[in-house]
Amino acid sequence: MTTDATASSGATTAAITRRTDSYLVTVANQKGGVGKTMLVLSLAAHTAKSNGKAFIWDIDPQANAYDLTSVMESPGYDVVHELDPGRVADVRKMRQYDTIFVDCPGSLEGHDILSQIVKASTFVLIPYDHEPESVLPTLRTAKRVAQLGIPHAVVVTKANPQVGADHVMDAWKTLEDQGIPHFHSFVRLYRAWPNSLKAGVPITRWNERYAPKIREDIAAVHTELLLNIGRVHGARA
Repeated sequence: MTTDATASSGATTAAITRRTDSYLVTVANQKGGVGKTMLVLSLAAHTAKSNGKAFIWDIDPQANAYDLTSVMESPGYDVVHELDPGRVADVRKMRQYDTIFVDCPGSLEGHDILSQIVKASTFVLIPYDHEPESVLPTLRTAKRVAQLGIPHAVVVTKANPQVGADHVMDAWKTLEDQGIPHFHSFVRLYRAWPNSLKAGVPITRWNERYAPKIREDIAAVHTELLLNIGRVHGARA
């Protein structure tokens, strides 16, 4: 695959190549700042820590996922900055990876990303911080993905641990009232996350007071993601 740029990440070559196309997990929301890149980087790092092979396709013109990975020391996964959604078929056939995570732009308006990337996806994750300005864009994104018939779910991100469960419960009720599926795992907001990025260390290796809690949250999201993918593939088998 010819790419705009690929970061050297310290990822090792897979000993066994998949017999089927890699999982393509697209992370999208029409609202920026809801934690898309955080989710992509964390899930890729967790996949690597779990001895899986992960690849990040950064299709966001801002290239945050690519830039942040480029300064990390051996994150364990590979990343490319490629803005052509028409390359999705080529990406899916890179069977040396278990999961390919796609970091989409903060705005999908005027782009054909939904019609090409999402339609080719195994699963779509929609991060949601449950702020007033994020509600309508999140609902629109979820309904658009549903129209395309792609399995998907919303994941609550940036949950304030000082508020407790009320914020997350209210977010879930908002989604349920609209008939939108959501994960029961969520990601709390701790300073350990931006601190790890500043230091250029994947969250899976970052040593700070609340870093283990972030890893706990990401592990739960990753497990729920795999369970959902398994159910989808099982139903289609």
